This record gives sequence, structure tokens and C-alpha cells, in this order.
Amino acid sequence: MEEQVLEFLRVRFAELSEEDKDVIRSLAGTPEGRVLAKMFGPNIMSEIVFRKPARTIKRRGLGSR
Repeated sequence: MEEQVLEFLRVRFAELSEEDKDVIRSLAGTPEGRVLAKMFGPNIMSEIVFRKPARTIKRRGLGSR
């Protein structure tokens, strides 16, 4: 089942726009990214390669000030 989840996530990620992919990539090292890592667990997270976003992500909301 875990392999099915990984394949599902790969397909869904590939279908995202580059802008949305950059938002996900920008989560590495953030509190939000750490929560996702806890949710997905080490096996799935080891399959995800977080690289720097292709462009700078403008943060929004009160926490971005």
C-alpha cells in the first residue's frame, strides 16, 4: 500500500503548476514542513526531494511580517 501512496503523490505532484510546486518546495525547514514530515513519516519523506524553489515565494499572513 505504501508504494501506491508514493505513486499517487508522485502523479499528483507532477500535475501541479510550477508555482504550486515551488510553494511545496519552499516548505522545507519550516514549521509547516515539519508537520507534514510527521504526518507522512520517514519512508515517504525520504522519497521527496526538497530543492530550492525556482523562484522566491512571497509569504502571506501575519506570520510573514
